[in-house]
Amino acid sequence: MAGKLRQTKIEALLGNETAFRVARRSYQPHLCPRLAAGAGSTRPLDGFDLDVIKVAREQLPFVSKNTLLKIIPDSPSRQVTPRRLGVVLSGGPAPGGHNVIAGLFHAAKRAHPDNQVIGFLAGPKGIVTDKHVEITADMVATHLNSGGFHMLGTGRDKIDTPEKMKRCRETCAVLKLSGLVVVGGDDSNTNAAFLAENLRGIGTQVIGIPKTIDGDLQVPGLLQIPFGFHSACMAFATEVGNLNSDCKSDLKYWHFNRLMGRSASHIALEVAFQTHPNVILIGEEIEEKELTIHNVVRLIADVIVDRAREGKNYGTILIPEGILEFIHEVNVLIIKISYIIARYNREATEDESFHKLSFEEQVQLIDNSDIWRDYDSRVFLGFPGLLQKGLLLPRDSHGNFQYAMVNTERILLEMVATYLRKQKAKGIYKGNLRTQNHYYGYDGRGTFPTKFDCDYGYNLGFAAYSLLANGATGYMAAIKDLHLPVADWQPIGIPLAPLMHLEERKGRLELVIAKQKVDLEAPAFKLLEQERRKWSLEDHYRFPGPIQFDGPAADTKPITLQLNSL
Repeated sequence: MAGKLRQTKIEALLGNETAFRVARRSYQPHLCPRLAAGAGSTRPLDGFDLDVIKVAREQLPFVSKNTLLKIIPDSPSRQVTPRRLGVVLSGGPAPGGHNVIAGLFHAAKRAHPDNQVIGFLAGPKGIVTDKHVEITADMVATHLNSGGFHMLGTGRDKIDTPEKMKRCRETCAVLKLSGLVVVGGDDSNTNAAFLAENLRGIGTQVIGIPKTIDGDLQVPGLLQIPFGFHSACMAFATEVGNLNSDCKSDLKYWHFNRLMGRSASHIALEVAFQTHPNVILIGEEIEEKELTIHNVVRLIADVIVDRAREGKNYGTILIPEGILEFIHEVNVLIIKISYIIARYNREATEDESFHKLSFEEQVQLIDNSDIWRDYDSRVFLGFPGLLQKGLLLPRDSHGNFQYAMVNTERILLEMVATYLRKQKAKGIYKGNLRTQNHYYGYDGRGTFPTKFDCDYGYNLGFAAYSLLANGATGYMAAIKDLHLPVADWQPIGIPLAPLMHLEERKGRLELVIAKQKVDLEAPAFKLLEQERRKWSLEDHYRFPGPIQFDGPAADTKPITLQLNSL
């Protein structure tokens, strides 16, 4: 008997189930009254001007006619015939994605017990190759309120060729899907728009869901923030807050922290409000002020010098992952090199692709390009070797520069150290620079979702079902007024076509959903400007601690969301 108890205890200690995960499953996400009443009905939402550019009207003639919708409670109409709905997780994981599926599943089953939800495996590729699984109540219960996208897996495949679109049509037709929900960011919702245009002929409606931890999928006045942003920021802020504590304890390290966020600095801004670092770089501000990379180095170094005069040879620095995109001299080179790589690879075999060449051969190829100028060479050769090699790294499947692969914090750290050595020789800097560098990205996007994201994702799933039940297609489900209590949230449908603009991808202009950058005129940034000098000199550190799931601290929302709603 004792041996059996011992074995049971060992299995419990070494098993993959945790008491915390069991406890998170028991939380029932809150649903706003407008969705709790049922699928309801849709009505036009007035007061917003959403224009569609000419190219979008040409490529999306049906979808571009959509108007903004609000979902309102209505007498529920009984659904007679069971429906089959598809759902796909796309792009990088974001905390709360499983709750989107849970909301869609529960809304569908509430409308008709025989409704089915089909989950496509490994992202959009699952639609193209018809890899799917029927989602069950047990699957939903197991993954409720958990992080990650591991219920179905995810991928970054883009449905960007007639052949891929044809295979998607075939898959949806064979499965007899009346609706498809695409959970993802700007590229994924671009997929959703083109799927909606091309699948309407077989009776499959398509709804997008706003997901990205970067926070750059926004629509002013309508979509304040995508799901996953709050959870990731709180995970990052926990780590930076711990470094603040280390600074105050050890009194000898400067921590250079790079935070995920490719084309906007929303994460860096939110983590700054959560932790009060000594230096906070905002890419959009750097772009507006037209700072060079050497200006940025001086900005960091000046704070280090000022604190050293007070005997403070320590501090924390926040660096947005995509900062290079906002430095004009660097971004020009990124654009040109991306174009040269794309053009070369279109004409080369796989064995001769650009990244099979040596570094010297790559530099020579670029230098011989007709778009490369002598000034470009001088700028490029003036960069540290680590940055030069970073600019030549492989682009992603969409032709984007992969900022996550460039150790920007290490590059800036080395440049700051070089500058301070010169300042020390002049007698200006009298401190000692000891540094640590950190990158926070994948850890945050895989965290357990905050209570806010649990509720948010769940409501988005219900909103997607309501839009499908009311015949909508080519929309993104959204929740308006997120800064208010859940009881006051307003579910809406935002047309996808007006969100489109032309963007260069692999050397070509393509129609994609535009990213929303940090608004330098918004209240949140204005308040940062007021506070940052105090944060730079004083040890005004804030310690957010780990994400809370119970008690008053569990009901927190993004600080930037709250400040911008004032």
